[in-house]
Amino acid sequence: MKKSNVAESMIFVLFLGFFIGGLIWFFNQAEDYYAFASDTIEGARAVAPLNKEDMQVRMTPAAVNYDTEVKYRKFFITAPGAKQVELRADFNRWGKDPLVLTPYKKGYFETSVALAGGEYKYVFAVDGEEIPDPSNQDRKTLEDGREICIKTVR
Repeated sequence: MKKSNVAESMIFVLFLGFFIGGLIWFFNQAEDYYAFASDTIEGARAVAPLNKEDMQVRMTPAAVNYDTEVKYRKFFITAPGAKQVELRADFNRWGKDPLVLTPYKKGYFETSVALAGGEYKYVFAVDGEEIPDPSNQDRKTLEDGREICIKTVR
């Protein structure tokens, strides 16, 4: 009977050793995971702010840097049956210095204008009637009720 007690004791000691080794391994892994998770949460602060002040800072729009180089921008419209199309914009004093678009086949009108970086407001005058650019959805309604388009040159 002594042999079985010794064998049982050896098995118990072996089990106890594995159990303690497993606990040590588990707590080491948990510590590594905690360090990883806390760094991840702090690293995620830039993506998902954790407080109201950080959120408000992210909501303020960044300053837009416009390129000062003059570039040619194309303005075009398809107006079948139109006799004349003008470009009225803030850069030509809303038509006081007229820019007449060149007519092409099937009612296509086009012109190119040299513009530096910035935002420009414009409309087309098709046979004298002002209409916003159908291909530009960046629009604004003025106080007098006219709808104009905005072209951003960067």
